This record gives sequence, structure tokens and C-alpha cells, in this order.
Amino acid sequence: MCACIQRVVFVIQKSIRTYFEYLPSGPEEGIWTFHVAALGHTRIPAGKPYPPPEHPEGRTFTWERGRVLPAFQLLAISAGRGRLESQAETRILSAGSVFLLPPGLWHRYRPDPTTGWTEDWVELRGPAIDAWLSAGLLDVGPVRLPKKSPLWRWFQELHGICHERAPGYRAVAAGLAMAALASVISHHTASARPKKRGLPGWTRRARELLMEGRDVRNIAHTLGVSYPTFYRKFKDTTGLCPKQYAREIRLARAEDMLARTALSVKEVAAKLGYHSGSHLSLEFKRLRGSAPSKWRKGSSLS
Repeated sequence: MCACIQRVVFVIQKSIRTYFEYLPSGPEEGIWTFHVAALGHTRIPAGKPYPPPEHPEGRTFTWERGRVLPAFQLLAISAGRGRLESQAETRILSAGSVFLLPPGLWHRYRPDPTTGWTEDWVELRGPAIDAWLSAGLLDVGPVRLPKKSPLWRWFQELHGICHERAPGYRAVAAGLAMAALASVISHHTASARPKKRGLPGWTRRARELLMEGRDVRNIAHTLGVSYPTFYRKFKDTTGLCPKQYAREIRLARAEDMLARTALSVKEVAAKLGYHSGSHLSLEFKRLRGSAPSKWRKGSSLS
């Protein structure tokens, strides 16, 4: 186990005892669309039974029967090793492993009796979580976060603020949980994406040319690669095809200019490489649902 993980484990183990807590939602949580519903920290010494007697009621299970959760959970193993089984897969877990459990998925997990383990978990609820689950954004298998991941510190802070319960702690807890979840998804995405030597600089130049309004085939020629190679490498790196990337970035900049400046639609179009104000208006209305001038009037920043 790496030195960084050992250091984090030491801090968590010495400062937080085994506990779990439910946090009922109120009116504000409904507005945020995302909140921490429960969280806990458990240290299982080698040779001890699992789940422990103090496991949360309604979340307990046996290895033989497994369980199905009613809500989404994120779990992180900061020490020891063990095993996770679900309808989808079987995985060996070790220090640094983090996994997501969607509601409705049969699963079971436990530490290796020769090592035990230390687990931190948080349960998340809200319309935002439901939407992300439906969109497949949270279809992420177990990952092993790098030793410098801030997730370990975020969990420590999450436990601390939920224990102290200072005014406004629920909003801070939601922010920390969001950051932890994002770090897992980001690491999964980066691990799954093909790595190409020298690609960042190559792609940076391609982005600049796209933002100038250059034709995609012309950009490929300028960079000395075939159009299929350019298309594939760009999409591997950004997740979007070249034209889609340029369109989304330019529209985002157009929104910012319309909201924050007094430039006319024609002037905004010229600055962003559109052929004309009409070209910007047609694309803006098709993708944003309203004409630029109407959108500007409805903007809260105008």
C-alpha cells in the first residue's frame, strides 16, 4: 500500500470511530436536487465478523443472501482488502478501491478475514442522482484512485462537518459528496480513454483552428494527418466530434457575450467566426430554443 494512502488511513482511523448516521431531508434539499441522506465509517479488524453488529438497520445483509439498496451509495476502502460481487461482476478490492452501488442492484461485499478493512460510505439522494442514473452517467465499475486523490481528505471533512453540524453544514456536505463522486467518474473516464503520446499539444492546435471557423478537413490537412485519423483522435481526447465541439464552445461563448456585453448579434457572430449574424441566429435558435435577441432579454445577467 502506498505511503500516501497509509497516511490518510492513519488520520481517519485515529480521529473517527465506527459510526453511521441518517440525515433526513428538508425543504432546502428538495431545491438543491442533491443531498447526503446518510454516511458512515467502519473499521473491521482482521478476523472480526462482517457486517458488524452496529451495521445500519435497513442496510444490513448476510453474505449468503446479499442485499439490494433503496438508494445510491458511494463506498471507499482506505485500508485492507476484500471482495465485491454483484449481478454484473466480481471484483477484488484493495486499499484505494472506490465503487458505486445504484439502487436496485443485488450485491454483496466483505473484507478479507486475514486483513479486515476500513470503509467510508455516503448515501446520496435527489432528482439529480435519479437523472444521472437514468442517463447512465453513474454506470462506473470499481476504480482504484491514485495516491494523491483528494477523495480521502473530502471524506474526512465530510465526517467532520456532519458530526459538528454547524449552520449550513448540509450544503457543504452535498458539495463534498459531489466532488467525491465527480473524482470517481473522472478517474474512470480517464482510465478508459486511449492514451496517445503527444496528443494534448496536437489537440490544442486543432481546437484553436476550429474556433477560428476553419473547415475540419482543412484542419486535418494543416496538421498533416488524414481526416479519419484527425476525427478519431479528436473524439478520443475530447469526447466530442470536431464540429460538435466547436459548435458547443462557440454557443457557450455567444451566450456569455449576449449576457455580459452590449454587442449586437452581428458583432458577436463576427468575433466567434460565424459567417453572419443570421448564421448565429439560426444555429442558436435550433440548439437553444430561442433567438439570440430573445434569449438576451430573458437572461438574468443582462
